[in-house]
Amino acid sequence: MADQSITIIPRELRQRLVIKLDQSRWTASLERLLHAYRPCGVFLQALRTPEATADLLGQIARTLETPPLLGLEEEGGRVDPLAALFPPLPSPRSVAEKGVRAVMRFGGLMGGAMSALGFNTNLAPALDLGTRAFSSDAGEVARCGEAFARGLRRHRVLSCAKHFPGLGGLGPGVRPKLPVIDKPMAAMWREDLVPYRQLLPRLPLALISHAAYKAYDFDVLHAAAQSANIVEGLLRVKLHYEGLAVADLARTEDDREPLELGEAAVRSVKAGCDLVMIAGREESLEAVLAALARDTPDHHFATNPGA
Repeated sequence: MADQSITIIPRELRQRLVIKLDQSRWTASLERLLHAYRPCGVFLQALRTPEATADLLGQIARTLETPPLLGLEEEGGRVDPLAALFPPLPSPRSVAEKGVRAVMRFGGLMGGAMSALGFNTNLAPALDLGTRAFSSDAGEVARCGEAFARGLRRHRVLSCAKHFPGLGGLGPGVRPKLPVIDKPMAAMWREDLVPYRQLLPRLPLALISHAAYKAYDFDVLHAAAQSANIVEGLLRVKLHYEGLAVADLARTEDDREPLELGEAAVRSVKAGCDLVMIAGREESLEAVLAALARDTPDHHFATNPGA
């Protein structure tokens, strides 16, 4: 049962939450969780059957008071949760090698499947430069990213550019808890930022990177989502982005105590992020909302594009 004090949390702060769910079916405990916390969106990580997925998404949409973001992280290749329901999708790189029109069809196929199930948001495309993304060439990534988003948009599925300002500077190998990219600012502008500079005006969401960037936070390194220099300075002021900036705290949530998670959420919001994505665990949700209510009472909140 949720703490009764949660009822005093303003709606504007609840609407900063996006919940990542591991469960694949509707339950009474999930219904209670959604009634208690009223997030602006729910992203699924596990799919069981087409019927169960459609039912789950429909129940979530009917439970939340405003039209929620109902999302999935679907890229194809190594990030292909739809493969639990449909034949596996090829990797973005292999599709890009067939040309921009193939990428648009790829996005359309993905968007059609997601829309039929009840999803309205995809945590893609990845606009990074490298082997896991469309290409190592910045111009090609921009062209493919635009075509992919257009394919999704034909099925009324929102796209989310990631991982701003780019992970192309990360080398191969094991990733530390806080990866550090030491690429100079001028090189970032000429290379990694090219797809964002071209596409951001047409993309409603941007997922902020979990890496730190020496070019923007040389003295005290922060994850990009907690860096005002990157979110407010680079994304908002220099690139004039007006969509929703998303901090994915769920990816490192298992490494944090609830209090640390709350502090990370506060730092992300103060840096300029609109939404914080966390796992659907009650203790995490309470810690994040309590911290936001205490430390960000007057912070501006952007409009939910799914509304």
